[in-house]
Amino acid sequence: MRSRGLSFADAVRLLDGDAELVTRAGSAAGAAAGVVTVASAGTVDFFALRDQVVSWGHAAVRAWRNKVRGLSRFDRTDRLVAAHTVIVLVSFYEALDAWFEAHGMQLDAAGISAAEQAAIAAGEPVTGSYDSMVAQLAHAHAPCPTPLHPAESLEQDVETYCRQMAAFVVQFLSGMRLFEGKDLRPGLEEIGADSIRRYREAYRRLAAEIPEFRLWTQDFDARATRELIREASAERHAATDAVRDGLVRIYEARMDKPILSAADAPDLNLPTLRDGYQEPAGHVAIANPGSLVATERWWAEESRRLPAVQDFLIAVLTTPEATDRPIVVLGQPGSGKSVLTRVLAARLATAGFLPVRVELRNVRADAPVQQQIQEALELQLGESVTWPELIRRAGPALPVVMMDGFDELLQATGQNWAGYLEQLQDFQQREAELGRPLAIVVTSRTVVADRARIPEKTTVVRLDQFGDEQIAAWLRVWNGLNAPGLAARGLRTLPVEAAIAHRELAEQPLLLLLLAIYDSRGNQLQDTGGGLGRVELYERIFKDFFERQVDKFGGDLGPEQWDAEVAAEWRRLSAVAIAMHNRGRDVILEPELDEDARQLLSAEDRTTAASTRPLGVGQLLVGRFFFVHESQASRDTGGVERSFEFLHATFAEFLAARQIVSAMTELAEDRARLRRRQGATLDAGFFHALTSFAVITRRAPLWEFCQGLIARLDPGTRERSRALVLELLADAGYPHPTWSLAAYEPERRTAAQRQAAFAANLTCLAVLLTDGPVDAAELVGEPVAVNWRRFALLCLAQLEPEDARRLWQSLRVCWELGSPARLTVRTEDGTDVWVFPSLPWPPEDAPRGGPRPDDVAVPAESPTGHLIRKSAFAQTCIDARELAYTLIPFWRAIGDISFQPTVYLAEDKWRSDVRDLLELLLEDPGPESITDIEPGRQALYREYLDRAQATLSEMAG
Repeated sequence: MRSRGLSFADAVRLLDGDAELVTRAGSAAGAAAGVVTVASAGTVDFFALRDQVVSWGHAAVRAWRNKVRGLSRFDRTDRLVAAHTVIVLVSFYEALDAWFEAHGMQLDAAGISAAEQAAIAAGEPVTGSYDSMVAQLAHAHAPCPTPLHPAESLEQDVETYCRQMAAFVVQFLSGMRLFEGKDLRPGLEEIGADSIRRYREAYRRLAAEIPEFRLWTQDFDARATRELIREASAERHAATDAVRDGLVRIYEARMDKPILSAADAPDLNLPTLRDGYQEPAGHVAIANPGSLVATERWWAEESRRLPAVQDFLIAVLTTPEATDRPIVVLGQPGSGKSVLTRVLAARLATAGFLPVRVELRNVRADAPVQQQIQEALELQLGESVTWPELIRRAGPALPVVMMDGFDELLQATGQNWAGYLEQLQDFQQREAELGRPLAIVVTSRTVVADRARIPEKTTVVRLDQFGDEQIAAWLRVWNGLNAPGLAARGLRTLPVEAAIAHRELAEQPLLLLLLAIYDSRGNQLQDTGGGLGRVELYERIFKDFFERQVDKFGGDLGPEQWDAEVAAEWRRLSAVAIAMHNRGRDVILEPELDEDARQLLSAEDRTTAASTRPLGVGQLLVGRFFFVHESQASRDTGGVERSFEFLHATFAEFLAARQIVSAMTELAEDRARLRRRQGATLDAGFFHALTSFAVITRRAPLWEFCQGLIARLDPGTRERSRALVLELLADAGYPHPTWSLAAYEPERRTAAQRQAAFAANLTCLAVLLTDGPVDAAELVGEPVAVNWRRFALLCLAQLEPEDARRLWQSLRVCWELGSPARLTVRTEDGTDVWVFPSLPWPPEDAPRGGPRPDDVAVPAESPTGHLIRKSAFAQTCIDARELAYTLIPFWRAIGDISFQPTVYLAEDKWRSDVRDLLELLLEDPGPESITDIEPGRQALYREYLDRAQATLSEMAG
């Protein structure tokens, strides 16, 4: 592995400095170690080399173009790092000379002493100061620019480096007679500052001519990238290679293809990848083993923003570190990771690189890295090409292998690929040792990135969602292509404001395209302005897409068949969402989905209008790429393993909520019909299968979709559905052997776990179906305090911890302090929590009377608010750790708590000695004279003074 910087001696060798300078610099460095003879170093004086180094350095940097012409990308990078090392050292020497000259001192007179010359001549170690100085000046690695750090950081590193060199020089000079009695230490600060000024000017001159120097200091603008491409194109060898040119042609040709098949939008003009691609912004950080790259907190603390990810990647690929370890690019589904690699491949092909794009879904997952690359080459070129052969034919171009879709290995196979990034790094190291260096870029979904071990100092980039400027730029291209066709149909182009009104979709490139296609059918998106709710928007988008699908594949269907096929499309995709929801996962494997489909879909629903027999899930989901992403990986056995996930998590949550609410209303209709038929029994098996594995409050969007869908029901349907869920809730704990789908078990659950989930969901649905708070007695019966507590503790004990937490956080349970008191349940509204109505009262002593004047309210989302709300939900003291910890001093000094919940004092308060003591300590003391204090408070003061006296006497005894 190459280190980040080069020493001056290394830089001289790389830039082919004159033979005398190379010999003398090397001799001085060797002499410092006492390993050379008189013949090789007897007359070497490092100070005498200063002028020669400065003169040579300026000439070498001026002639950089000749030094790098015709070199490979890898060697060009090394030469440029060497040039940077030279300007650092030259800047230091010039600043050093200028400072001594300004203070009336000449360094030329500071030759090494006779004793030091003798020591060198005798092959003995020289004095420590000279040894250290020469080692620092000749062999210390100078800082090197990199786009991973800001320019200010580089300048600070260079200034520190120059100060350290100056310190070694000053330490050596301080022992010489010429400088005896002179304090040279103040010069360190001035030499460092002057060095950085001279360095900054030299760097600017280099950056004006060398695009890499602009790219390395985060000035990775499009102009610098274009200049890099022009230079690389001008230096391409006349002799071409069929394999390399074949790859270039493939990547270039893909840039001119539409971003979507014309069959998916036959009445629209689709932009090509070249025209429609928008450069993504992002964030970059350096990750190490143990870095939590899948978490928002890690990115917030460790990363910095990138205005243009692609230009940054090109900049990083020109640095020495590019061949040391993989570069990882992360993003959400639909964020454009794969498209980024396609565009990057086309750009790199003309910038002195040899891009090789490997779609991991199409090569064997368990094959060695080299074999995966070779399989990808054969798929793209149609011929077998070995990796070593490709490198030999690549010429000076640096190979950049893009392993696209690492997450697909993880998701489609379900296997442990934690060491894959380490395998890639090992491959890079082996190839570097063989003289075949390469860079590797890996893409993956962010959420699974923590399932891989990340090598030390790995560059990790995360793609950001589209911002307003990118949305506007993309729509300019789209509208420019489609304005004439839309106008011919009496429609308008999509304005930016209409798209941004639905930002959660518009900020993802593929879903922005979905919005544009949806609006092109009748301007539905913009005609509703910003008032279109999320439930209505999702309903319309899915409906529009399903109708397009039926029109495309349905052939000549009659109206009833057409409607039935659209309804079946809803059920097919909803079954995918339910299968994921019941497992609590965003990704599902194909065998799991196939099994669920056989249970959740009828044979008719698994048969499309274009087929005559039931299809597999993979076949049913063909063409659903706007909503479902299919990951796949091949194994050595030859089989292809697939997994599925929705491009946006809210798609799955909407479909799951819609299926649950639809199943509820359909079952309510069945119940109403069956009640008119004597002896008929209700089969709630399908509804039970949807609602007995996970709670609908698990995720906020799912819960909000359920609220929105139920709010749209007409009053009659709401009343019938409410009667249904209350009837089912009363029997939720009993077996129902006659219900269908008894064998459906996507996740193994105990009877108690399924009872808890089913009862929790029925309770939530009953709350949503009720206007205002629900009397808990309607839900659990009397005695309400006992029965509700049983239900709540069942949920807290049997649900998955996250499900249980989201359940009590989504409902507000409290007592209405009337006569009689009433325990109520409503949806959480975020209002402050009053303590007294939230207390878990014993069943034999429910609260009486109205609101209490001594009550207090706390914010719902505060730690205390959470504590009280959870205790109110459970109707028992729960998670009392904080309160117990707080009371330790009281217990230690006074003893057990005295609490009298059924005895009123004259002040109409419940009696608690802890509360009495806190009121005495915290309330306004009032009058200064003891005789003016209200008698009740006087009694409390006397009581606690007596207790304190007794405690002190006991301690004294």
